[in-house]
Amino acid sequence: MAQRKFIFLDRDGVLNRMVVHAEHGTIDSPLNINEVELFENVPTDLKKLNDLGYELFIITNQPAAAKKKTTLENLNAVHTKIVTDACKAGAKINESKICYHQSSDLCICRKPSPQMIFDILNAEKKYDLSKSWMVGDGVTDIQAGLAAGLKTCFLGPQKCDACKVMKEKNIAPDFWSSSLNEFVKHIELLH
Repeated sequence: MAQRKFIFLDRDGVLNRMVVHAEHGTIDSPLNINEVELFENVPTDLKKLNDLGYELFIITNQPAAAKKKTTLENLNAVHTKIVTDACKAGAKINESKICYHQSSDLCICRKPSPQMIFDILNAEKKYDLSKSWMVGDGVTDIQAGLAAGLKTCFLGPQKCDACKVMKEKNIAPDFWSSSLNEFVKHIELLH
């Protein structure tokens, strides 16, 4: 039996746009379904990854309800809409893991902890970590992926605040990309 290949995706900033919330003074995750806007090509990009033999998982920190910015019901509705919209071209997302805690809760699941990834890996069989990836737009995504033994892709400019933090932590992604679409093109070249 062939070894399975996984791609773990952060959600906000990878699949969908972040939102300016003037009332909170933040650029943050969507707090209700009306704020959900996928990046261009996400549904077809995810389908291409499936067609290349990758199984997809979402790994995301979503502390807005814990911070009292919205309700847990709204967060779950937002997540459902993002997954539904992202799969419109026929892609399949196997599972989502969501940490609803804020950093001050000191939970074991919140990225940069690799716990959500480990939870999925422990439930799955016959996978190849050397061909599996964590894709995200934050330093914590890269930390979680590296801690789980995955290849990592950072979505964002190479001249950025995150780059400085990664240098200070002595970590680096395996691939830099400006978008999920560019990452998919990189994966296509590997096949």
